[in-house]
Amino acid sequence: MEFNNSILWIGGSPDSGKSTIARYIVQKYNLSYYDYDGNEDRHHEEISAHSVGVEEILSSTMEDNWVYITPDELLHRANASFRGRFPMVVRDLSAMNADNPILAEGFGLTPQLVAPFLGNSNQAIWLVSDGHFKMTSAKKRRKLSGEFKTSDMENAALENLHKRDMLIDAQIREEANQLGLEVIEVKSSVPFEVAVKLVEKHFDEYLTCWRRHS
Repeated sequence: MEFNNSILWIGGSPDSGKSTIARYIVQKYNLSYYDYDGNEDRHHEEISAHSVGVEEILSSTMEDNWVYITPDELLHRANASFRGRFPMVVRDLSAMNADNPILAEGFGLTPQLVAPFLGNSNQAIWLVSDGHFKMTSAKKRRKLSGEFKTSDMENAALENLHKRDMLIDAQIREEANQLGLEVIEVKSSVPFEVAVKLVEKHFDEYLTCWRRHS
């Protein structure tokens, strides 16, 4: 199955700048925006209605979900969520106005899931980031801040989150390489403007065409 050429995809690991870049491109080129993260609660509510396992995770304590768990287990949970939610993403995108080009963005849009829906590899790109960029971004966004009884628990949770996200990075690189899809490495030394231009260049065939006909 393929979507038509009116959908672009930006995936990538958490804290890689993908949302900021996606919103910039959406505004600049007057695209419709599909926010994967923004639909998370709705999708999980729908999944939990039919899956005991998801309901148990959602009802668990923050300590159980982020401290007393390994990064590999967190990756496994993330992948299960990605697979479970993706049919809903496809449904959501199919219901959007097909007359207006769409940019879909989110960390659950993995190369393996997205590839069957591409008409051209230039419709999709993934952003990954180095450890320093990722940790700096997570702290700036105050991820998991104030969710635990002690600072030690918060630090342990943040470390597990960081390690899981680095595993997601590695998984994205491997899948994209196998499928011949594009990955951009975002580093602290790379200015935002440079990263944006790399993404715009990758999408240029579509963005130029849409701007010409808008």
